[in-house]
Amino acid sequence: MNQTILDTYADLVILKGINLKKNKSVAIMTGPGTYYFARALSKSAYRHGALYVQVLLDDLDVLASRLDNQTEEQLKHTPAFIRSLDYEMCAEGWAYIRIDSTEDRLDHAPLHQKKNQTYGTAKREFSLTRMKKTMRHELPWCVVCAPGPLWARQVLGEHANTSDLLSVLKPILLLDKEDPFTAWDEHGAMLQARQDKLNSLHIDSLHFKSPVTDFTIGFTEKARFIGGSETLPDGTPFFANLPTEEIFTTSDRMRANGYITTTRPVTVLNSRTEEIRLVFKDGKVVDYSAKVGMEILDAFFAIDEGTKRIGECALVDESSPIAQSALIFDSILLDENASCHIALGDGYPSCLTNGSLLTTEESLNEAGCNTSLMHVDFMVGSKDMNITARTREGMDVQIMKMGHFTF
Repeated sequence: MNQTILDTYADLVILKGINLKKNKSVAIMTGPGTYYFARALSKSAYRHGALYVQVLLDDLDVLASRLDNQTEEQLKHTPAFIRSLDYEMCAEGWAYIRIDSTEDRLDHAPLHQKKNQTYGTAKREFSLTRMKKTMRHELPWCVVCAPGPLWARQVLGEHANTSDLLSVLKPILLLDKEDPFTAWDEHGAMLQARQDKLNSLHIDSLHFKSPVTDFTIGFTEKARFIGGSETLPDGTPFFANLPTEEIFTTSDRMRANGYITTTRPVTVLNSRTEEIRLVFKDGKVVDYSAKVGMEILDAFFAIDEGTKRIGECALVDESSPIAQSALIFDSILLDENASCHIALGDGYPSCLTNGSLLTTEESLNEAGCNTSLMHVDFMVGSKDMNITARTREGMDVQIMKMGHFTF
C-alpha cells in the first residue's frame, strides 16, 4: 500500500475530521483488520499535538465467543474502567474516531442473534451520556474507513487486493487532489450552499416517489438542514464523516406516512439485510418486510419504541463519486453517502434551532425529535427517485429529479 497516501489520509482525519486541538486526547476504535490505520492515525495525532491516544479494539470474533459462553445477565456487565473512560472523554472533551469494521465483519464466527441484541442494548445504555454528547456535536468525532484484503475482495471481486480498493477510495476521499485539505474545504462549502438553499425554502414536508417508494415525511418549524462540516459549541468545525455527501435534518417523529424501500444492503445488529420495505403511519413503522434479514429486523424493532420512528432524513445527489462508482461497499459510511436515506432511531438535536436547550427525552420528543438507543441508516435513494418539497407557504417545489438536485 502507498505509505504516502496512507499518511496523508491519516493527517486528513486528524486535521479535518476531528480537527484536533493541541493537548487534547483521542480515542480510536478499530477492529483487528484495520489496526494498521489506527496506528497511522495515532502517529498523526501525536505529530499534531495530541496529549494522549487510546486505541480501543472491537473484535467481533471474540464477541462471538462471549455470546456463546455467557448468560444474558453476564453480557450486561460493563467493567468500571470502561465507564470511567466514557466519563473522562465527556469531561475532558476527547475526540473520538471510529474505523468502520468492514474487514472484521467478514472474519468472525456467527453472532448469537438474541444475545447480541442484549449485549448491544447494554453497551449503548452505559455509553448513553457520551452518545448523546456526540449526537449533539458537543464532542469532536469522525467515522472513517480503511481498505483491507477481505473488504477489497467483497467489493471488487476475488482477485482484488488492498491497493486496488485504495485506488477506488482515493477520489471518494479527495486524496487524488493536489491539496486534499483545501479540496475538503471547497467540498464543505458546496454542501453548505445546498443546505442554505434547502433551509431558504422553509420546508414543511418532503414527498419521495419512485417505483418502489411513495412516502411523505414532515418537519417541525425548528428543523434545519445541515451538512458538510459540523460545529462544536465553541465554533470549531469538524467533519463527522469522511467522506460525506449528505445534507440531513431531524424529522418530526410523528409525521411519516406511506411506504419506502431500501435500495442498498444495510447492516443491522452486525447482520446484512436487503430490500427492506417499511410502511409508516403517523410517524411509526406499522408493517415491514425484507428479502434478507427479516429476523434481524424483528430483533431491531424489539429494542425500544424509538426504533420504529425516524430520527434523520438525508438527501444525497446521485452524482456523488460514491454513487458514480456503482459499487456496493457494504459500509454504512460509504453507502449512506451514495444515496438518500432515512435513519430509524435517535434524532439529532443539533438539527433543531433550539436543540442545545433540549436536555430530556420528554423535551426532545415534544420538539418532534425522536429518541432511541439505536440510530441505523437505511438507504432509499436511486436514479429514479423524485422528491418534492411542500413549503410552509403551501407551494410544491421539486428539489430532486431522477436522483439529482434541481439546483
